Amino acid sequence: MDLYRLLLSQSILKGVLHMTLDHYLHAQKKALKLTHALQAKGEDTTLPVLSEIVPELNRLTQVSLGLIQIPLNQIEGTATRGRTTAFARNFMPLLDPASEFAYKWYTLYDDVILNGLRDPIIALEYYNRFYIVEGNKRVSVMKTLDAVSIEAHVTRVLPEPEDSERYRVYHEFLRFYADSGINFICFTREGDYNRLYAAIGKTPGEKWTADEIADLNSCYHRFEQAYAHPKNPLSTTDAFLKYIEMFGYAESVDFTPAQFQAKIVKVWPEFVVAAAGKPAALLNQPAEKQQTLLNTVLRRVPNPLRCAFVYNHSPQEGAWTYNHELGRKALEKTFGSRIETTSRENVNPQDAVRVIDELACEGYHVIFTASPVFLDACIKQSVAHPETKILNCSLLASYHNVRSYYLRIYEAKFILGAIAGAMADNDAIGYIADYPIYGVPASINAFALGAQMTNPRAKVYLKWSSLPDTNPEKELASLGVHIISNRDISAPQMESRAFGLYREEGGVIDNLAMPVWNWETVYQGIARSILSGAWEDDASSNADRAMSYFMGMSTNAIDLLCSKRLPPRVRRLVDLLHE
Repeated sequence: MDLYRLLLSQSILKGVLHMTLDHYLHAQKKALKLTHALQAKGEDTTLPVLSEIVPELNRLTQVSLGLIQIPLNQIEGTATRGRTTAFARNFMPLLDPASEFAYKWYTLYDDVILNGLRDPIIALEYYNRFYIVEGNKRVSVMKTLDAVSIEAHVTRVLPEPEDSERYRVYHEFLRFYADSGINFICFTREGDYNRLYAAIGKTPGEKWTADEIADLNSCYHRFEQAYAHPKNPLSTTDAFLKYIEMFGYAESVDFTPAQFQAKIVKVWPEFVVAAAGKPAALLNQPAEKQQTLLNTVLRRVPNPLRCAFVYNHSPQEGAWTYNHELGRKALEKTFGSRIETTSRENVNPQDAVRVIDELACEGYHVIFTASPVFLDACIKQSVAHPETKILNCSLLASYHNVRSYYLRIYEAKFILGAIAGAMADNDAIGYIADYPIYGVPASINAFALGAQMTNPRAKVYLKWSSLPDTNPEKELASLGVHIISNRDISAPQMESRAFGLYREEGGVIDNLAMPVWNWETVYQGIARSILSGAWEDDASSNADRAMSYFMGMSTNAIDLLCSKRLPPRVRRLVDLLHE
């Protein structure tokens, strides 16, 4: 050390080393800042050591990955204790600037500036984090230079099997790495690699071409440049996945950082919601603000409020659409000249982006999309038209800028189950459902609980109408089932009476009860919320959550229509449960 102090005291050498010494001092300052911060929180200040994290390291299976590029931000620590005291946890140098270590550090720095990094490091990979066997100073210098990656001879250490999300996610990564050779995308939640495959348009097990790898690499790092900020709510990988799910990978693959940044600003609330990880705020009914003279003066509510409805079928052919159309007409009748509405029928999901865009450009202030299949289109257009209020009829959509709305149909299903249990003389009850999505499982469970309450011996036979080559009614008849719960609502042109809860014997259907979906209650409530200015209040109080209107019997959004032929004792039970 005395030799290096002597050399540094010589004026001729001071001039040569002055610039690189400054870089060392700057790096050391970062090291000390992080070390003091960790000490203040009572956390370990030294680099993690893999041999101490995994004591059984030498017994684990190790696989050579050869010479590859590894992301510097995924280098976690060192393989053994060794030089850990020379570095802070961010690999910035800690030792005295006059030490031999410091001299070697800034000599290496100088050489890298002039000639580049010539020798690869050696590292172990464990759970897609890297631990240095040889080349700590090279990592330190490259991190100081803000490099993205470094060349390394890597050996993968395979962890022992365990029942944890971390282990399952890592196996998803191994499959992804085997297909693509990409190691810089690191997810922590199960299923995210599958979401990435879907967003990019790839299939697990399909080998990527060199061009596809280069495209994703380039696209991701340009996104990373645009997204880089110390207060980012999400990790870069999570934000990137969220972004391409909203905007599409093919549409964004050639974007510049500036183009990415312009889009990121628009979807920032979605990143905040995703980072918070909170469940959607379930709004029992839309908020309504009391009218005052001040509110009236300050608010700028369009007159008339123009509302558009997007349907994937026509009201004449689809029961679901028919009931939403009744809600649209009730909206016009209730508000008169204050609201103007229009509708677009038979819109397929592929055309929904264009249709919503056209409606927004035509000046419609609110767009109701009456099917879950339109959610992706809603998300894209909510960014393109932030001034337009876009809603989707689905359950618990996880986006802040697109509010979802649905009805608590399971409340009516519970009462239907109670009726079925009371009316099933042979304790056998049939339930015909279409698809296990959007609240259907909750309805099935509620129905079964209602049946169990009135008839503990009852058995519910569940049949799926969407299965190919199946006839649920015939199957139930062969089991001696006469009390059946089928689809809830019927369109005008449907002749069959096989809806709601009914008794079927000898081909004769006797309707007992059916749920009533009062969509007009939802649409009127949302319109009042917008007109009164309460819409913005809901947004402010739920800034880090998605919002879903989820209305039930308490608001008359769900009701029950019962046959007069129900026995009086059953009718009294229905009234009690309804209340």
